[in-house]
Amino acid sequence: YEQVLHVSSSVPGNHTSLHENCGFSAPAKVRRRRQDRLLLDATTGTMAETSVSGNSEEHRTTVIGAKAVEARNLSNTSQISDEIRSFLDGSDGNGASLGLRSEARTFFTILIFITTIPAPSWVDLHPGFLMRGMSYFPVVGSFLGLMYSIVFDFCCHSLGLPCDISGCMMIVFGLYITACFHEDGLADSADGVGGGWSKSQVLKIMTDSRVGTFGCAALSVFLLVKVLLLSALGEDASRAIIVSQTVARLSAPYLIRTKDYVPEVGPKSNFYRFMVEAKHLVSWSRVLFGSSYCFGVATALYDPLSAAFLVVSVLLLATYTGRRGDYLLGGVMGDYLGGTICMCEILVLLVLVSKDSIAENLLGTIKVEFSGLYDIKSVRSLLHFVALSFALSMWGKCVAGPDIYDRELK
Repeated sequence: YEQVLHVSSSVPGNHTSLHENCGFSAPAKVRRRRQDRLLLDATTGTMAETSVSGNSEEHRTTVIGAKAVEARNLSNTSQISDEIRSFLDGSDGNGASLGLRSEARTFFTILIFITTIPAPSWVDLHPGFLMRGMSYFPVVGSFLGLMYSIVFDFCCHSLGLPCDISGCMMIVFGLYITACFHEDGLADSADGVGGGWSKSQVLKIMTDSRVGTFGCAALSVFLLVKVLLLSALGEDASRAIIVSQTVARLSAPYLIRTKDYVPEVGPKSNFYRFMVEAKHLVSWSRVLFGSSYCFGVATALYDPLSAAFLVVSVLLLATYTGRRGDYLLGGVMGDYLGGTICMCEILVLLVLVSKDSIAENLLGTIKVEFSGLYDIKSVRSLLHFVALSFALSMWGKCVAGPDIYDRELK
């Protein structure tokens, strides 16, 4: 792992393109392998083969030009803008100009980023294609949802397992195929937001590989609620799985476009400077494409009204988490996006489980006079919940002391 971070400036020539080195040996953990491949691509995109003195074993090290890392520092935003501009017009040699092959590479970049499924040899984790491919998050989500639904149907219908056990088996398969990618972000975000008292503390905790109490609690609740919701959906859970995996991932391109990307901290922080202007790569047209795709998938499996409600609900939740991210972190980052996707997934499943009862209660409410609304149990429970939320909010504003969270604005 340390060899990947090693910067070699004394290796003469003999550089080999990343496209010709797709089979290089990676560390054991899938997540670290993914990050290391991104790290290698975030540099000049060249590698060299060197030999360890006194040892016949060969290893590859990244070759970085002089002051290449410093050029991506936040204090030099013009260099970043020039780099992104050259990437977009294709003048940097990466073939990023609009075209079928470029879009295919963008899609496969997202596929290998959030799953362990291999891609063609001409695809690597270039950060530009990664950021621009955020609009393909829902598309890859549909692909994952289709696989998950097949596993669920197999366990439920072919093996005759109960729906809750089938849901557990499906979740295990999902954790394996994605290497706990979004779940890792949920745990790290819960630990950072729950345990940090300042921005620097939150970022430091989120980059710690250890999982704390908040992370364990968040993961436990997430997995438990997910199993219960799948069990409540019963044998008809397959389409809900596809829709939830698709629509929940719409939050990623939306937040990347509307919020600032917080520079990563840690040993690889300088290699992520390319992403601080990621909103220039995730255009509004790409966000619109992701939204339209989510609406189309949900409409095909349910109905237009349900699809519109799901898309709007996810965007509202993403807006709220984005505002919290602005307050706590000054923007969003990878782990925070993963945690948001997990929350949106639960939201979509909750809406699909309760949509029939919500529609029934709404239609029943329309048929009665306004004076008799409070006599309806569902309406009365809703009013009590709203009143409780409002009372707690007002109590906190009127009684609580000043905010102790240090935003470190200076």
